[in-house]
Amino acid sequence: MSDAALYDAGAYLDTSFKSKGIGGWRKLYLSFIRDLAPYSVIELGAGAPEFLEQVDAERRVAVDIGLRYADAFRERGIGFFRRDLEKDTLADLAPADVAICSDVFEHLINPDRALENIAVLLGGHGVLFSHVPNEYRLGHVMKVMWDRSDTVSFHKNNAEWEDPHFRRFSNRGFRHFLARRFRYNLSLADLHYDRPARLVRALGLRVPYCLAGGPTYASTNDAAVHARLLELKKERARARH
Repeated sequence: MSDAALYDAGAYLDTSFKSKGIGGWRKLYLSFIRDLAPYSVIELGAGAPEFLEQVDAERRVAVDIGLRYADAFRERGIGFFRRDLEKDTLADLAPADVAICSDVFEHLINPDRALENIAVLLGGHGVLFSHVPNEYRLGHVMKVMWDRSDTVSFHKNNAEWEDPHFRRFSNRGFRHFLARRFRYNLSLADLHYDRPARLVRALGLRVPYCLAGGPTYASTNDAAVHARLLELKKERARARH
């Protein structure tokens, strides 16, 4: 196999990655972070700086595998470190009160190694906000089943064998994955349901995964921090009704 055929995560960030701004999930993280008032916030697989520049924290750090946005982060007063989450340590960047790893784990061949590094970074009291896309949405799965589409859901310009998403997570699987390193894992996906999922829930029915957004969690190993996160989630749920 030629080198040109091998996936290069750094090259993906530096040449193919397209920033989508903050997006809905990161807006949700921001609302929690404002109430948690952390001293140190680190975004892993940060991409572009739009999210971290809106975070109010004394210490803000971006970590990514490529250098495309390194200068942009530093120009905004945000520390930047180039790391491979699957191979490199994050221990020297500790401690962190909050870490964000959103739309990243699906790009990794060995996501558990990255999760282990993140757990070390956060210590016993930090919070991880994480999200992976749901690639089992009903419309997409039906097209695949009827042979009207390949399995590529989010990177349509890539052939199926070149899809940079190496992992496709279910909600159950992602929760079990997080539980390998974090004792408490609070689902936040229901705070960002779209209309079909909200309708199903309004009818008193359980929302099937094929109608839900991707698994989204706030994870910690601290019981008191978990209780605070649960309180904040209840506040946001009440505000939506």
